[in-house]
Amino acid sequence: MVCIENFLTPKQTSQLLNQAKKLLAQCDLSNHPKTTFKTSDDDHIGDRYFYESADKISYFFDTDAFDVDGNLTIELSKAINKIGHGLHIDDPLFEEITFDDKVKAIARDLKFVEPQVLQSMCIFKQPVDNKSTERDNAVPPHNDATFLFTDPQTAIGFWIALEDCTEENGCLSYIPGTHKTYPVSKRFVRKDGLNSGCTFEQLQKDKPVEGKYKLVPCEAGSLILIHNSVLHKSEKNKSDKSRYAYAFHVIDGVAKYDEKNWLQVPYEGGSNFSRLY
Repeated sequence: MVCIENFLTPKQTSQLLNQAKKLLAQCDLSNHPKTTFKTSDDDHIGDRYFYESADKISYFFDTDAFDVDGNLTIELSKAINKIGHGLHIDDPLFEEITFDDKVKAIARDLKFVEPQVLQSMCIFKQPVDNKSTERDNAVPPHNDATFLFTDPQTAIGFWIALEDCTEENGCLSYIPGTHKTYPVSKRFVRKDGLNSGCTFEQLQKDKPVEGKYKLVPCEAGSLILIHNSVLHKSEKNKSDKSRYAYAFHVIDGVAKYDEKNWLQVPYEGGSNFSRLY
């Protein structure tokens, strides 16, 4: 994991942050399936709304956003966990940043042959306020190859801070060296096309995790590059300041990306993702 400070200009960062807030305000709950974003191994989302988000602007909620009757427990704009997964396709501003020459230069430096962009999203960690305790917005330890599996592994995460990220508001953390020592032991796959949600397919026995997590606090405008196999996580926002970020992934089109992966364009198989260059 590498942090590049001042990757975006203050103007670019402000524009993306404001656009993210505009998108939050545009969420229409009247015809929304109220899909929540769950990250535990035994309870992960996998409905049609989730599947068909690859080239759309879709809204996913924190697990504590609704009560048992489906009513919001907090105001709508603060109940959303992320907006994805096709911001680089459907939003001109996020598209401009995603396909910026500086992004292309990094892909070239990393020796991508046919770089493809997929899974772009705004990720929100809302703050603690006077009316609530800590929100349910932690992300448990994982590696990205589990969810964006290629053969060989090629996915690289581009994670851009739209606000200052601190230990208190849930900055990223990782265990250095785990991209070499901790094998990808499972992958997140479709169970039965679009009909039965997703499951984790075990590839090999899980290896006990060793090592200490290193925090990666950073200022707004910073870019964090995330290797496909490095273990990383983020804790709950325990502060009164929000933590907004924009993230997308790049895979190499020369690697195999099969129909088992949850994210497909078109949805019935294939990986016709946007070419970076």
